[in-house]
Amino acid sequence: MSDVRIGPPVTKPEKIIVAGGNYQSHVDEAFGQKNAPSPSEPILIFKPSNTVIGPNDPLLKPRESNQLDYETEIGVVIGRGGRNITAESAYEHVAGYVIANDVTARDLAFKDVHLSPMFAQMTRAKGIPTGAPLGPWIATKDEVPDPHSLRLRCWVNDELRQDGKSDEMIVDIPHLIEDISKVIELAPGDIILTGTTTGCGAFQNPPVFLTDGDVVRMEITGLGMMETPIVDDA
Repeated sequence: MSDVRIGPPVTKPEKIIVAGGNYQSHVDEAFGQKNAPSPSEPILIFKPSNTVIGPNDPLLKPRESNQLDYETEIGVVIGRGGRNITAESAYEHVAGYVIANDVTARDLAFKDVHLSPMFAQMTRAKGIPTGAPLGPWIATKDEVPDPHSLRLRCWVNDELRQDGKSDEMIVDIPHLIEDISKVIELAPGDIILTGTTTGCGAFQNPPVFLTDGDVVRMEITGLGMMETPIVDDA
């Protein structure tokens, strides 16, 4: 293993679709209160497909950001595309699941939101090069009977930061697929990132962000483990 590079299990997805704010604990920590209001429908954000890297590849910290953050997520890999997919038939369109780190540069996202909420820059924040570590493999849907009963954990330099369950999803995977496919045509190889649990660096007390030399380790039940080193961009 030490002599080879493991690439991402989906090398060039047509689309990476992020479902923002889809775990209640993450919404609560962002609002700073329990049982915070959740969105009436999934918040959809695109990550460029060329941000994908393998599970052990270096994640480049951009020079423009001092608030690089991690988000441990279940990535749903689409096997059969389509539009207007019903929740009842959604699993027929799923190939499997991967661990995904929905890397977000918080300062790039919220620089001007004090002026107006419409000035949020989520694509700028989530579209940074190398900002979508994936891996280490695709667990096919028959290997994951219930993707809503998985444990998600994340360590930074061996310090446990995130520890939650996928049953926290506000919108479950079948209904995410149904909702997304109403407005976006899904294609084979697309990846849907389904949200993260509490414990991101931005919401530590005090906040702690990723810096050169850090190592982020993520583990999800049945999906394996990936370990990503942080390196300053040249």
